[in-house]
Amino acid sequence: MRSALLRTPAVRQLTARRFASSTPNATSEVSTKAQDASKKAQDAAKVAAEKLGAAASGLGRSLMKVGGRTGKLIHSASAMAPTIGYYSRVGLELSKLVFHGQGMTPPKAEVFKATFSPLLKNLRAAPFATLSTLISPKTVVSRARNISRTQLAQSGVIVAEVIGFFTIGEIIGRRKLVGYRSNN
Repeated sequence: MRSALLRTPAVRQLTARRFASSTPNATSEVSTKAQDASKKAQDAAKVAAEKLGAAASGLGRSLMKVGGRTGKLIHSASAMAPTIGYYSRVGLELSKLVFHGQGMTPPKAEVFKATFSPLLKNLRAAPFATLSTLISPKTVVSRARNISRTQLAQSGVIVAEVIGFFTIGEIIGRRKLVGYRSNN
């Protein structure tokens, strides 16, 4: 009998109305609290950013007061900072496109270890106090006499590549194939 009473349309409307009336109030309270918390977090972030910006600008102002060569260096570095930041982000995005476009994967840690372990071993074996003896004229001449033909050919190819890249860079930079621009 009780279950039949609950199935009547009037009871269903009453319970639906009761639940429906309490649900929006609870939802609006939660959303209001969430908005308040979000606003407080944004305000705290703004205050922190303002304090950090004030500290950075104070440091920047004090560095700008430095004179001489150091001041010139600081001024030129601060003038180039936005440009360097922009082009570094562009280069990073371009390298990501190339990296993913070519299906490249970064090398494994073992490859790095195998590549750089001989270099690190040589650096650890030769103390810096004896570095001048490693570059003495006698050792340079003895090493030059003991160069094989393959090492000489490899060195020649590398030197030719460096000169070629430098020359092409100069041509691009001057926008001319021969000579520098003159004022005449």
